[in-house]
Amino acid sequence: MLKGRSLKIVIVVLLALATVVGVAYAQSAKTASWLVSTTYQNVGTATANITFSFYPEGNGTPINFTAATLPAGAGTSLFIGNVSGIAAGFRGNAVVSSDQPLVATVVQFSNDAGIKSRLLSNGFQSSDSASQFLVATTLLNKFGRTTVFSIQNTESFDVKAVVRFYDADNAGALASTITHTIPANSSKYIDMSLPANTGLSAGTTVFNGSAIVSGVAASDNTTAAKIVAAASEYYTAQPMGANFEGIPLSAAANTIYMSTGVCQKFGLDTFYAVQNASLSASASIVVTYRNTDGTVKTTDGPYAIGAGGKKSITTCSPSSGAAMAGFTGSAVIVSTGAPIAVIGKAQNSLAAGTPATLNVFTAFMGQPAGTSKMALPFVRWAKDSDFNAASNVGGKQRTFIAIQNLESTAIKVTVTFKDKNGATVAANAGGSNPQTITIPGFAKANTDANTALVLGATGQFGYYVDGTFGGGAVIEAHADNPTAKFIAIVRAQNPGAGEDYNSMPVQ
Repeated sequence: MLKGRSLKIVIVVLLALATVVGVAYAQSAKTASWLVSTTYQNVGTATANITFSFYPEGNGTPINFTAATLPAGAGTSLFIGNVSGIAAGFRGNAVVSSDQPLVATVVQFSNDAGIKSRLLSNGFQSSDSASQFLVATTLLNKFGRTTVFSIQNTESFDVKAVVRFYDADNAGALASTITHTIPANSSKYIDMSLPANTGLSAGTTVFNGSAIVSGVAASDNTTAAKIVAAASEYYTAQPMGANFEGIPLSAAANTIYMSTGVCQKFGLDTFYAVQNASLSASASIVVTYRNTDGTVKTTDGPYAIGAGGKKSITTCSPSSGAAMAGFTGSAVIVSTGAPIAVIGKAQNSLAAGTPATLNVFTAFMGQPAGTSKMALPFVRWAKDSDFNAASNVGGKQRTFIAIQNLESTAIKVTVTFKDKNGATVAANAGGSNPQTITIPGFAKANTDANTALVLGATGQFGYYVDGTFGGGAVIEAHADNPTAKFIAIVRAQNPGAGEDYNSMPVQ
């Protein structure tokens, strides 16, 4: 995770997942050796001066690194293995400071044989930190997966993180409560397989639930203190995993938008983990699925969720009994009663999977509202000879952008593709950059660097002939409808695997 100081605009970006290097066992994402690169984009108007401060887990003394200046609009990456003072085996968090606003996406990858997945999650702005954070799904040997999540103290003093686990397989009952003390700016990792981390009984071998983390000052055990959280969900016997951010209580809402929903389409199915954000009140939820043209496909529910609990939703099996095979679109989840938080997942279809999607496992965030301008710091399009090469295992990628219109009427958006230096790239013949897209009311549209015709003569975007890389995009409401609201997610795909991240608002 990341934090920092600045003489100008202070943007605190918190990265909840850092390098984890351990003993590797083939075909197990949980025990693989993982590395981290931080991809970040300057969304300000001037050159940014940037400092990273890395904190080992449980240690408030940082390892500082001054990055190269970054022009306005430019995007680049920092591989933390290149930072002096960070050795193999490091686990912790970081804080990034800048005198210009930044957005950042963490790319977690492994060089172990058989691991194709690249796990993606976003950094947090300082305004995202809160005294209560939600981890919508926590698993232990459930569905073949186990969760490891990290809690970062964003305060300048020691914080006690009170973690409550709720058992979805036992009517959402409170399963355990445990408290961890975290030094200033540092973090605590919660491995669901370790009872000392979770407070679950030593005999617990399977768990399916959710967690709510509350922060208080260690000095008095009362004063609310701010934290953030993020998670990795690893398969224990397959080479797949996914990352997702925790959700601050302020981002829980009674209406949550999911920009992707599929069933037996593109070789994938989607699933939603819906968490009740309240410690005391119940929630009743209904899911409405919409086709890509914005029309309603069907509804699912209602379902009751107790305080702190979780309900798992499968797109292919709505309570309406509607035939969902071949569906692609989006969803809106409405709660009556307590607010909710939602994590979406997409993975190889149970009934219509393909060899190309066998190891696809993604996670993305449900969002309570849209904005009129969003940044995507990690956008790539590998040329055919690189993408299709037999040696391209977890390497060069292609990213696909899904944009969901939250308005009841059609809107226009512009998508501007920027190179590593912040320049708007030239469009191929017949194309334009920015690209203008019209999206019907409540509908979803898709784009990428290929369909936007911004690949140039090299047939690639974000990769360069000198071996460097970097590139991003900005989505804005068109001048015809400057206040229109939308959300977007990005899927980064390499042969046989894929992962998602949400676009980030730009103020």
